[in-house]
This record gives sequence, structure tokens and C-alpha cells, in this order.
Amino acid sequence: MNREQVEQAAFQAISSGLNCAESVLHAVGPALGVNADGALTRAASCFGGGVGRSKRELCGALAGGLIALGLLHGRGNGDASCEAAYDLGADFRDQFIALHGASACGDLLARFGEQRDWRRCRALTAQTAGLLFELAQRAG
Repeated sequence: MNREQVEQAAFQAISSGLNCAESVLHAVGPALGVNADGALTRAASCFGGGVGRSKRELCGALAGGLIALGLLHGRGNGDASCEAAYDLGADFRDQFIALHGASACGDLLARFGEQRDWRRCRALTAQTAGLLFELAQRAG
């Protein structure tokens, strides 16, 4: 897969009814060798809409990407280092903010203004999946 295919998969996922967090994980997971269906998609469910649709917390698309990075580079126990995951997570967050101007759902929605069919959120979700895919590819 390439970035464009991942972005299309994320756009299709969010357009099919998955939330932003689920859609990023669903699109990027298979491209990176992580099965994002079933349990992994459910793990992202509560992050949609700025955490439980509160529209106040972390953007769900960013949260879904962070879950994927943790699955790929996180530690399995307390004795292992999680520095690689921290560094990748910080890099992903910084790139997300540089691209979208904020990381909180409510701030992003305020920037978007009135939306028709959540078009801007769907586009953001697709772009975030592509961003994550490229970051993960570089990180190996």
C-alpha cells in the first residue's frame, strides 16, 4: 500500500460509519501488518469525537494513530523502554498540529466552522492516516 491508498481506505472507513479513531486504525493497521479489525477497532471506539463525542479532548484521528504507533513500537512490560514509542508519538502529534493547527477536537471543529456531512473531519481523518503511514514507514 502507499499513502494515497491508506488515505482512501480511511476516508471509506469513516464514510461507512466508523468514527475517526477507528478509521485511522482500520486503514493504517493492515498496511503496517497490524490487524485492525475486531478487538483493535473496538479499542479505538471511545476516542471518537474528541473522547466519547465530548468534542473537548484529543482528536480521535490523532488518538487512533497513537494507538497504532503503540501497537507497533510500544513496550510489552514495565521493564522495557518506551522511549521509541514516546518519540514517535511526539513526532506524530507535532506533525498533526503543524498540518491541522490543533490537536483537540473542539479546537479543530471551531477552525472548520459549520460542516456539511462532516466533510472536513473525514478529510482530516484521511490525511492523518496518510501522515501516520509515512511516519511508520520511516520508523521501520
